[in-house]
Amino acid sequence: MIHRLKHNFTAGEISPLTSKLVDFSRFKNGCHRLENMIPLTQGPVTRRVGFEFIYDLTLLGLDLNHLKVVQIPFTHDEELEYNLILFNHVSGTPRLVVAIAGGLVVYPDPPPTECPAGTPISPPVSAGDVVYIDLPNFEIDKLDYAQSGDELFIAQPGLQPHVLTRYSHYCWTLSSVTFANQPTDWSTTNGWPETVVFFQQRLLFACNTLRPHTVWASKAGDYLNFTTGTNDDDALTFTLDSGTQNKIMWLAAKKALNIGTLGNEWTVTGATSHAITPTNILAKLQSNRGSSKVKPLSVNFTTIFTERFGRTVEEFIYDYMFDSYKTVDMSVLAPHITEKFSLIDWAYQQVPHSIIWMVRSDGELIGLTYQREQKVVGWHRHPSDAVMMSVNCTSSKTRREDELWVIVKRTIDGNEKIYLEKKAAEFISDDAIDSVFLDSYSVFSGASVNVIHGLYHLEGKTVSILADGATHPDRVVSSGTVELNNFYSHIVIGLPYKSVVEPVLQELNVETGTSVGRYEGIAYLDLSLYRSLGCKIGRCDSEDGDYEEVIPFRRPYDKTGSRLPLFSGVKHVNYPESYDRDARYYISQEQPLPLTILAITDIFEMED
Repeated sequence: MIHRLKHNFTAGEISPLTSKLVDFSRFKNGCHRLENMIPLTQGPVTRRVGFEFIYDLTLLGLDLNHLKVVQIPFTHDEELEYNLILFNHVSGTPRLVVAIAGGLVVYPDPPPTECPAGTPISPPVSAGDVVYIDLPNFEIDKLDYAQSGDELFIAQPGLQPHVLTRYSHYCWTLSSVTFANQPTDWSTTNGWPETVVFFQQRLLFACNTLRPHTVWASKAGDYLNFTTGTNDDDALTFTLDSGTQNKIMWLAAKKALNIGTLGNEWTVTGATSHAITPTNILAKLQSNRGSSKVKPLSVNFTTIFTERFGRTVEEFIYDYMFDSYKTVDMSVLAPHITEKFSLIDWAYQQVPHSIIWMVRSDGELIGLTYQREQKVVGWHRHPSDAVMMSVNCTSSKTRREDELWVIVKRTIDGNEKIYLEKKAAEFISDDAIDSVFLDSYSVFSGASVNVIHGLYHLEGKTVSILADGATHPDRVVSSGTVELNNFYSHIVIGLPYKSVVEPVLQELNVETGTSVGRYEGIAYLDLSLYRSLGCKIGRCDSEDGDYEEVIPFRRPYDKTGSRLPLFSGVKHVNYPESYDRDARYYISQEQPLPLTILAITDIFEMED
């Protein structure tokens, strides 16, 4: 018998095109399938926690016939960060509402009558009303933004720049920006700037209809002043000249100004020092990948962007060996994930696991665990019955990790609903009662009950239930209610999802050559688990199809129906009998319980 160890999953899900790269180190750390599981920098894989239901945005008057939804992070200070939600409203005018950790911001009792600046709130508001701002003439899916203090500067095609100002928790105003010596190239006829960023104490705009590859920078320290001159702090204008008409798609402020155009990527610095001035500016063409309009992400010292078709994720990073910037395709081992669908939105969740979360154009949620300094680039997919529309990430001091917000489309009782949901905090408990492995879930905790009300957001859905830490039979929500089989004091109810880990198995060299193509018979698996409970072993048979068996966790002396302790250790599992030329297996979890796999050892025999 041969013992084969799999203890590193950091390459994530990899393409079938790599299935025979048996001597490639990252291939050995990959998976054929990784669904609703997250590869960790330390090597294991752990189950994605669920998304908590926060609010039914449909109640705010979303225009379902012209459905567009955008999320923007807005930082007030280190203790308070907002999630700005923009959507097309049935009135025909886009609207903005504000969310914080606990949900949407609503007016207190008594409600304010004016802003701190003295501007009356009109029309008058009532306690409990959702705070909102109308966005006349905005095309919310085409705008760009940059924040300074409590001001968010907004640029978009066909609309002069605007600024969203926060005066208080409940008072926000939107106004067009008046600039001193506004560039003459900006007008309704010539077009307004389409992208914006702050860089070296200047406000920068770029790309309009007349000059699609031009950048305009304000005076240093005076964002609203575009008076040009030759003094170091004067405003300045420069144009990228690549010999083509590649319009600027994005700006990113790093040590150098990074610029992505439709055909190439640039850096801009001072020619003789790092600071740019009207007489000291150097624009250098660095690469020729081409960029999409998706706003780039900043991860440590690296700019991450999607190439022009939105189907690969690129690093734009400095290469000390060649003293220049280069692009690196991070999708090279997993092109199958985006070969049919482009990426339309994303957000970076730094804490706890350094993950780039992405929305694919078909509505599937995609993740990329990214820690370049540890050589970790691992893709994972998160299929569910929802259509993902938008992701956003805000920092949080209350739970010591960044908060991931999603806006999803669900079909509820035959009707289309748009929900705001938030990813639960990572599971770090030693008790199954704290599990939150359900989507659109709600938690009910307090006095023991056997009937749960208020589940209208899941009307008609078959829901899974965790009751006092033990799995409960599924129920169908009717009139917002489910009836339980007993009285419980802590209940989690939501939509189930399936987690799957199908590891790449290392091919072995044998005396007569290689193990590739030989019949293999797996007899046992030793699963090294950490704080896990309830999962299945699945056999991938090329002739008979998939077959699953439950892995037992209940011991003879455990009381039926009682809450089981989480398991950490090695599970010795009999493998469903099978011989195959491409022996493969997977571990799955569908119950609302945790699963973390540290390593898998399969014990098998192979024909000579």
